[in-house]
Amino acid sequence: MMKELLLGIDIGTTSTKAVLFNSYGEILAQSLHEYQTSYPYPGWAEQNPTDWWDAACKTVHQVIDLSNRSPSEIAALGVSCQAPTMLAINNSGEPLYPAMIWMDRRSEPQCGWLEEKVGAEKIIKINGGRIDPYYLASKILWFKVNKPELYKQTKCFLQANGFIVYKLTNRISMDVSHGPLTQLFNSREQNWSNQLVEIMQIDPMKLPPVYPCATIVGEVTERASVDIGLEPGTPVVAGAVDGVAAALEAGVTEVGDAAEMTGQSTVLLICNDQPYLDDLLIPLIHAIPNKYLVIGAMVSTGGALRWFRDQLGGVEIEAAKLTGLDAFDLLSMEARNSSVGANSLIFLPYMFGERSPIWDSSARGVYFGISLATRKEDLIRAIMEGSAYGLKHNVEIAALSGFFINQLICVGGGAKSEIWNQIKADVLGKHIKIPSTATGAPLGDAILAAVAIDLYSNIPEAVNSMVHFSKAYIPDPMNTKLYEKYFSIYKNLYSDLKKEFKKLAEVDNEIS
Repeated sequence: MMKELLLGIDIGTTSTKAVLFNSYGEILAQSLHEYQTSYPYPGWAEQNPTDWWDAACKTVHQVIDLSNRSPSEIAALGVSCQAPTMLAINNSGEPLYPAMIWMDRRSEPQCGWLEEKVGAEKIIKINGGRIDPYYLASKILWFKVNKPELYKQTKCFLQANGFIVYKLTNRISMDVSHGPLTQLFNSREQNWSNQLVEIMQIDPMKLPPVYPCATIVGEVTERASVDIGLEPGTPVVAGAVDGVAAALEAGVTEVGDAAEMTGQSTVLLICNDQPYLDDLLIPLIHAIPNKYLVIGAMVSTGGALRWFRDQLGGVEIEAAKLTGLDAFDLLSMEARNSSVGANSLIFLPYMFGERSPIWDSSARGVYFGISLATRKEDLIRAIMEGSAYGLKHNVEIAALSGFFINQLICVGGGAKSEIWNQIKADVLGKHIKIPSTATGAPLGDAILAAVAIDLYSNIPEAVNSMVHFSKAYIPDPMNTKLYEKYFSIYKNLYSDLKKEFKKLAEVDNEIS
């Protein structure tokens, strides 16, 4: 039987998604399974890696069943993930500690140590990026200081997709796109920096070997095939950071191409031919050789809407059960009933601190302008607009560094909302295009798998054949002009509240 199908698996922050494609990028079946994040203390964010594997197994079984195709037809698979994550495994490959995901902010003290002992300039020059708990290095240092016995038992530190690849193949790996997110990397040489690893006193033997994204790391083992339902011997590629995989789905292959991905977070990706060695934005390595991505990344944009659904969307959750619609679709419908500017309501989407461009662990979400005239639909629309303001803020910072965009490709779960897409177009004053798949990272995973097994000679060729666009959103100049006024207030609000956010965090720390 001809092997022509490609499987993409994305280990996201809130869920795992598996999608089965043919070699032209057409979706045959898809499945999603949610899991929980634990917040045991203020600033902590943990997940159980077993939940990722269980979700991968459930979703893969389901897409095979839904597609009515045989596992023997799957030619290869790729895995992408939220990033960065600190997961320590022992010699048996078992997790030693809950995975500290990218949202985790507990390593602030270690960031202070890095500032003093290593210095921001050295990290910027070699790796790129600012010293912040978001990155992997400070998390490893926290683990070493606070869990010394577990650190000694650690065979290797893996990323989320690296753990799934290990479960599938019994091979330890890290794809190259993750490199700059570790702050232990030489971004120019695209491998571990001996200098940074040594000065941070991290055991280099605990760091995984690095592979190009479209490289076959191993094959599905007999043991893994029993759990996940794939044929033994199916090739598994190294994979990529979810943002890098999503950039492929969006067709971001040339300098100046840009994409935006909204799931739990919002991530802006701009393609460049040079590594980003500064600290205002986030550096990534593209899956395409000799290409890089400059990233503006927020924390909880889609997460804020999910919070609203879970805490205040009981009506929509129940209605979704009766209608078969998604509760998020119903929230989007309600947002349409609000006006531009959400009835003069502004939302700061800093629900769990914020990454770029403000880099503030203490920042929190704010509704500003609530009045007796405020309605539920205004609250929903304000969340969507607040995330668009944050996106615009990152676009402005990128432009100051010389990275400009002409239009934007939107992918991820947020791209399913037409009203949200139009809001982004109006706020940015940019045309927005939507890929026809709108799966987020899984199509990028499938593209990498296709190149790895030589279905296509290179990644741009695979993108040209497998990526298709379905819809475009054109900004309304009147709305853009009005949003400029709200955006100015949005930026000033953070500046005015910055000291109070810090005071609130100090009170939280005293209580805890």
